[in-house]
Amino acid sequence: MRIPDLKSIIVIALYLALNTFIICASLNIRPDADTRAVKAKALAPEYTEISQLEYFHVKNAVPQMSLSAERMRSQGEELAEFDYPRGVYNLSAQNRTLKYSADRGHYKKAKELLTLVGAVKVRSDEGTYVADRVSYNFKKDLVLGKGNVRFDGEDPRTRDYLTVASERMRANPGLKLSKFTGNVSGSLQRRKKYEGKLTFASRELQLDGNESLAQLVGDVRLKRESYDITAGKADVFLENFNKRFKYFVLNDDVKVVEKLQTPEGVQVRKAFAERLEGFGQEQKMLLTGAPRVEMGEDVIKGYRITIRENTDLVEVDDAMSDVQVKREKAKD
Repeated sequence: MRIPDLKSIIVIALYLALNTFIICASLNIRPDADTRAVKAKALAPEYTEISQLEYFHVKNAVPQMSLSAERMRSQGEELAEFDYPRGVYNLSAQNRTLKYSADRGHYKKAKELLTLVGAVKVRSDEGTYVADRVSYNFKKDLVLGKGNVRFDGEDPRTRDYLTVASERMRANPGLKLSKFTGNVSGSLQRRKKYEGKLTFASRELQLDGNESLAQLVGDVRLKRESYDITAGKADVFLENFNKRFKYFVLNDDVKVVEKLQTPEGVQVRKAFAERLEGFGQEQKMLLTGAPRVEMGEDVIKGYRITIRENTDLVEVDDAMSDVQVKREKAKD
């Protein structure tokens, strides 16, 4: 009987042992690798992209949002992103709609939060909001705007046309409440053109459509026809222009500058007080709180002073008023 070569036996044994080790190692590693692959696949978001789409979101069997976009990128039922969205949101509980457009947008379905970016325009029954970025929380009926904010709309009671520009905005369209902050400016055009136009500026402006009230705070400036008024804060009662009520009230370091046409030519009248009450129908302003009126070299002081628009007539209601007239001293 021939005995195999010992060297060959050793080589074959080592070969078998090496292959056995490799196979066992592969069997031990493979399950872990497969597990990690499955986990990674589960964690990776699944996106769906659609071009030229019409998107609808239904809530409680009622169409809630519809839009068209050049492209949508959707992540399951959680998030939908849009390019150049144009759409409508139905607030069925309030019986009104909201139309919008932008360069980009995304909608978080669970939170009912729509965010629009770039050339944003949102139109509601109250007016049109424009901004660089707008977020609308439909559950809270809350609109937040930022960057080059502008609002154009009509007061629901007076039908006066209002424009507002600011850096930021916060609005509740359903409650007819809005707040503008940061370099606020704007104008109020009366429904009847001949009644004139009021321009304004301030650091902050709050609008209450229910009360037809505009409240301005911080570095307030009002300008109407021939007069210019500055103050710390102001309330403008939009509905009172043609009534025998206060049309606007200003407080804190009030200053009125008005150009008047007199027989002597155009003169500037200046008035100072802590409080001013303006009456639109009667075209008069009542000054209280250490009031003082200056015109040319004449100075009038008193407890309460009334000045009328476009006339140099000044009424001093209190008998204890002090009237001072400045004159140049006669030359020797």
